[in-house]
Amino acid sequence: MTNNNTVKTILILAANPTNTAPLRLDQEIREIDEGLRRANKRDQYKLEQKWAVRPVTFTGLS
Repeated sequence: MTNNNTVKTILILAANPTNTAPLRLDQEIREIDEGLRRANKRDQYKLEQKWAVRPVTFTGLS
């Protein structure tokens, strides 16, 4: 049985590679955050963001 009081983390990793068209990452994350704030069970989630992510960022993640 799972504990419904546990806060779940939503991790958003974002990067806009050079030599590519600009992405609207900030706007997309803002829309996700606003939607989460309107949700009934918003207290069960925490939104974390990491920007300019590089492949080395994933080293050691489990």
